[in-house]
Amino acid sequence: MEKEEILSVDQYTKFLVPASSYNMQDDNRLLIPFTSGDKIGFVDKEGAIVVKPQFTMYYGDCYDESDNIRVTVDDLYGFARSGGKVATYKRPMYGLINYKGETIFEPSFYRLLPAIGNKKIYTVQNNHFEYAVLNIDGTEVVPFGKYNWIDGFDNGLARVRIGNVTNGQKENGNKWGLINENGKEFLPLEYDDIWAFYGKKRATTKVIKGNVAQNVVLSEILGKDETLEYDCSSSNYYDDDYGTSYGEYAGSYAQDVEGYSDDVIDDAFDGDPDAYWNID
Repeated sequence: MEKEEILSVDQYTKFLVPASSYNMQDDNRLLIPFTSGDKIGFVDKEGAIVVKPQFTMYYGDCYDESDNIRVTVDDLYGFARSGGKVATYKRPMYGLINYKGETIFEPSFYRLLPAIGNKKIYTVQNNHFEYAVLNIDGTEVVPFGKYNWIDGFDNGLARVRIGNVTNGQKENGNKWGLINENGKEFLPLEYDDIWAFYGKKRATTKVIKGNVAQNVVLSEILGKDETLEYDCSSSNYYDDDYGTSYGEYAGSYAQDVEGYSDDVIDDAFDGDPDAYWNID
């Protein structure tokens, strides 16, 4: 008989306690989340409600006036199936609030990725499935539709792609590149693939062109003034495993049941695990 796995809490675990058992004065956050029914709101250190309960989830905490919190509301949608049946799904729509509880972005985005190391830049996807990069004031660093897909920024760089994905398969016309936080292309869109590095604490990434691949140092790319041209002819043939990272989309059907990795969901499904349904 297999021994049952015992799960334990970690540093990211949050505990729900009644207000009568909680001293808000000891909480260092400028906004403190609370629940009412199945919705989340925020109070200040005095217990006054700053944001009424209206969100289904939140990401991040405000310890400083420069901190922002990503919040979500549910969007329900469905697709017709055989026999007249309709399959219904639920997906989060992301928005952003500041330390005062003021709305920066309405919860209207399918994706809203903060730049790692820069609190003023966000990669977003709207409800037309178009990607853009926005400043915190709403101005466009990269306009909607310029690229078919944009990753979050890490090490000052983000992966971008032109070309589409059909039924989970990358098309031959897809080309990848890297842009900096000003929207400048630092690696031209001529690569067949660039491995994910957003949020993975990697100093390097792998770029692939044809049958060869090369590891490149992200800080070296960003340190160049001109667009780089990498010669992959002397690199080893691309034979590394791809898609071995799991956990970012844990709990989704695409990962837990179908077995798709984080990288496959990011690249093949544009970061939307629910998009796996299109494969059939």
